[in-house]
Parts: sequence; structure tokens; C-alpha cells
Amino acid sequence: MDKAPESEIIGIAEAGLTLSVEGQEQIAPWSAITMVEAVLALVDWAGDQRMAVLVIAIMLDADERIFIVAESELLWAPLVSILSQILPGIPSVKIWGAQLAASGKVALYERAGGLQ
Repeated sequence: MDKAPESEIIGIAEAGLTLSVEGQEQIAPWSAITMVEAVLALVDWAGDQRMAVLVIAIMLDADERIFIVAESELLWAPLVSILSQILPGIPSVKIWGAQLAASGKVALYERAGGLQ
């Protein structure tokens, strides 16, 4: 069985997020981000251990793609730090981290006006 092509955030640039999409590297400008949520996801099905992850929707050409960044990844700390500086309305991780611990899910950002 063939493995599905992966899409992932591989870095942070001044102009936006560096992505690897189906083996091709590209920069998604900050304005391409349509939604950011933080959720507590199960680490494995056998236990109840959970890990924080960011769910980030990004418009690429005419397609919206979903990217996941877990708190165990090296990109986590710089990403959560810069998102609150770049995207309007995202509070610091200290604020939304407490909300996440209490509720399991926090909507951090949704681009005004919906999809363009």
C-alpha cells in the first residue's frame, strides 16, 4: 500500500510558514492561515494520556489544508510564540494553555470573512 503524500509545517519564515506539501517546499504567507485551534489529543488508544496540538488551516491555491503541530515537536515553542505576535486576537500561550487544560479545545483564530 502506498503511503499518502505528507503535508507538514517544516519551519517559520519572516513571510510566513515554510511548508512541505507532497514533497515540494513552499512558503505560505501569514495571511493564508484561515484557522488555528489548540486541542488535547490522545497520545495512544491504550491510555488516557493527552498532548496539546495545534490544528492550523492554511489556504494553498484553491485548497484549504490542515496541518498539525504537536507540543513534542521542536517547532512547537517558536510557533506558539510567534502566532500570538502575528495573528490578531491570539493571546499568549500562558492564557490559552490554561483554557486548553480546562476544556480540551480552544479556538484561537479564525480569519474574518471566511474563505475568500
